[in-house]
Amino acid sequence: MSALPIVHCLGLGPGNLNLITLEAWEILRGPKRVFLRTSEHPCVKEMKRAGIHFSTFDHLYEKGESLEEVYHSIADLLVEEASKWGEIIYATPGHPLVAEKAVSLLLRRRQVQVILHPAVSFLDLVFEALQLDPVEGIALLDAGEVASGNLARLEPRLAMVICQLDSRDLASDLKLTLMEIYPPEHKVKLLLSLGTPRKKVVEITLADLDRKDCFDHLTTLFVPPLAEEDIFDFKRLFSIVAKLRGPDGCPWDRKQTHETLARHLIEESHEAIEAIRKQDWEHLSEELGDVLLQVALHAQLGKEKGVFDITDSLRLIEEKLIRRHPHVFGEAKLRTPEEVIARWEKIKSEEQYGSSAMETVSPDLPALLYAYKLQTRAARLGFDWDRVEEVLFKLEEELSEIREIVEKGMGNLQDEIGDLLFSIVNICRHLRVDPEIALFRSATKFKRRFRYMEEVCLREGLSMEELSLEELDNLWEESKRWERE
Repeated sequence: MSALPIVHCLGLGPGNLNLITLEAWEILRGPKRVFLRTSEHPCVKEMKRAGIHFSTFDHLYEKGESLEEVYHSIADLLVEEASKWGEIIYATPGHPLVAEKAVSLLLRRRQVQVILHPAVSFLDLVFEALQLDPVEGIALLDAGEVASGNLARLEPRLAMVICQLDSRDLASDLKLTLMEIYPPEHKVKLLLSLGTPRKKVVEITLADLDRKDCFDHLTTLFVPPLAEEDIFDFKRLFSIVAKLRGPDGCPWDRKQTHETLARHLIEESHEAIEAIRKQDWEHLSEELGDVLLQVALHAQLGKEKGVFDITDSLRLIEEKLIRRHPHVFGEAKLRTPEEVIARWEKIKSEEQYGSSAMETVSPDLPALLYAYKLQTRAARLGFDWDRVEEVLFKLEEELSEIREIVEKGMGNLQDEIGDLLFSIVNICRHLRVDPEIALFRSATKFKRRFRYMEEVCLREGLSMEELSLEELDNLWEESKRWERE
């Protein structure tokens, strides 16, 4: 079996010729064909003086629609050239494994053997310029990836080195992304032309990042970590809750159990719902924080008991979302909300094989919502009226049964009224009206009109208790006219 073609991947270092390794220089001066990722490097002039012949891939940057496309094209061409010549050299700026996507792609190709030759990285110059020990923790990121809005890669507790910040437009996009987490006045450092006599470190605020005109392929941004008190994320929330529950924590928080906290979870959820009804978005933001606190407290209790922690909760909900959305994370094709719901229920029933469809509806829900969900589950399994007119007939039948009990004074009135309400919920479902919202709106309307009646009585010195039913009814009709006007 013939040997695979060989690609020697070496780094030119981050600056002038004195930063390239002796091994790399000797390989470059050898007989093998040399390919450079780019001619934009301080060593290139010295290579020309030494009579080293090379080809570059600069032309691909002009033709490619994206950097990803350029890197794939470079890897393809290197495989092609290695197959033609048997053994070639691919030289990159800095270290061949640091911020070099084409080399990463090449390492996955089975058609060639890749031999790596270590080099001085631009990171070595970054650490020297900042007098930074990387063991304290750093994150190395690509400016383009962060600028695209990938907040998941940002870790404000670590120092960040963001490389390849080569244009002012990119700096502007990067600034907007960073300001989602960091304050505008956060001090950052621009590292310019490291490895050359023009090297410079400029400290500015994040807000001023795109007001400079100094960006090229040698520009790197250093973002220092935030102080813990300036970080607002899930990790800090759970650490605060753990401290509240700790030996030196809050006596009230330490006393709580899942059972004592249950009502608070319901109360905070209802307050969030009230903010939604009022469309008070600022208040909703606060109330959602209160709901999250209840989640964090229950997760901490589970961790203390050794039965689960927040990681388990996150894993379960993430796995469930992916599993129940095959049309997003898989190959399924679903185009309407109805198709999505039907598929969701099918997957859910498969997960809970053997259990009743009714058992998955919590009896702790408000009664109207509980009835609505039970009916919906039954309808999805085919147990439902075909037309709303049939449900209206059932409503009249339930109302007749109540009349009969009232007239004869015999029968279970509570059960029959419950059946009447259940039929009304069924009508709401068929007409796609949320019974909770409908009842709440009517109750709010009643409250508003009754308040009008109270204000009229107060203004005219009347006592509602002393007015006749006819007079109260006249006031009620007046409140309706006032409301319309």
